[in-house]
Amino acid sequence: MLNDTNRPVLDAILDELIPPSEDGKIPGAGALGVADFLPTAQAYASDPDGSVQTILNAVSSDFVALPRDEKVAVLKRVEAAHGQAFETLVRLTYMGYYSRPDIRPHFGVGSHPIHPKGYPVERETDALMNELTAPVRARGKAYRDAK
Repeated sequence: MLNDTNRPVLDAILDELIPPSEDGKIPGAGALGVADFLPTAQAYASDPDGSVQTILNAVSSDFVALPRDEKVAVLKRVEAAHGQAFETLVRLTYMGYYSRPDIRPHFGVGSHPIHPKGYPVERETDALMNELTAPVRARGKAYRDAK
């Protein structure tokens, strides 16, 4: 699927889907190597290779050299023409990017697996819980008693 010609194009596309931070401290999806995740994503999409290939076929090899605004315009046209493949690529890009333990700490999430340790979640205050549940309590009973 990927070769020396289309890998830089795919990396440039991925860097548009999840761009690097302006200060350069957080890499974009292409620079991070998310393209390596895509072929392994059969559990998350029926044909990830086909979706990626559809997008690559719709983008010319000069995509890498385009200014950012033109890259965005090209990707908007590709999304309009190949919606399902584009949606699959976006979803898999996010999965491949945010599942990496080396990227999660940049966003305040631990690099350890979610389970069994989990992430610390602060408990809502009683006042907030009362506010959130007040409309439900005000509505009253909305069910029948069991007979």
